[in-house]
Amino acid sequence: MAREDEGPESTEIRYCPMELDWEGLTVAFAARSTLMNHFLDRATGEVHAHLNGSPDLREALLHERSGRYVRIPKSTKEVDTARCRAFAPRMENAEARAKALLALESGGPGGFRDVLLTFPNDEKAWFVFRDRRVREELKTWLAAQGIRIDESRPDG
Repeated sequence: MAREDEGPESTEIRYCPMELDWEGLTVAFAARSTLMNHFLDRATGEVHAHLNGSPDLREALLHERSGRYVRIPKSTKEVDTARCRAFAPRMENAEARAKALLALESGGPGGFRDVLLTFPNDEKAWFVFRDRRVREELKTWLAAQGIRIDESRPDG
């Protein structure tokens, strides 16, 4: 979104359509680290990542307060677990599915993904599934932020 000038009297910032950094959004939206802060720049569509305590974080927080940046929410263990449960029925290997669900119960989403490492086809399918699921979740979140997506675009 690029800024549109509305004349000297206006103080409102309006934005035009922009290209979103879908890769950056997906990484940020799926992240669970409490050390990293991710922001979407409403003016450019770029994703900015800043470590806690970094000098650039202060400027990003000022942009967030002004409305230019919007903080991208982190994933949670519960959300990751729900994604794993939704994927399990799609797994081609029944043995992998049984092991992965058992690992999910005992070790959470990390345990589930560890099992997938030994089943390459299911592991590959997991990443495709997860990326699509995160993309759909992102679209819902972006709409809630008032950010419209051009569905006619291949990346929308």
